[in-house]
Amino acid sequence: MTIIEDLKTEHQEIERELLELETIRNSQEINYSNLLHVLKNLYNLWDNHEKKEEEFFPRLEKIAIIIPVKTMQSEHIALKPHKEALKRAIDSGTDTDVKKALHVDATIFIEKLRKHIEFEDEVLYRLVINEEALSKIENL
Repeated sequence: MTIIEDLKTEHQEIERELLELETIRNSQEINYSNLLHVLKNLYNLWDNHEKKEEEFFPRLEKIAIIIPVKTMQSEHIALKPHKEALKRAIDSGTDTDVKKALHVDATIFIEKLRKHIEFEDEVLYRLVINEEALSKIENL
């Protein structure tokens, strides 16, 4: 599997967790064990994915494949406050804080992350790089 295929697959895995988070957000009662499970999965997927992108995208620029790396990186930064707000709300231990964070921060996080993934997918799908070139990029 190439790095591009790997990133696309990870986007699909992240989307599955976003759907779960939406379900939790829209529920009357919060299932805390499910919420913690979903956020743990989502954050692990996202953190690993983000690291891969931050290593891979600048490599593309080194071989003159121009993609909007700075835009993608700024979107990553814009997601962090909402991710942190959800963590703080859970750590607070109060239903009110968690419900508010789910309503506000989870909603924003889901929306921004989906737009980000959609944007990245458009960029990645446009890349036509042969296996040899990908191998060189991955070894930079």
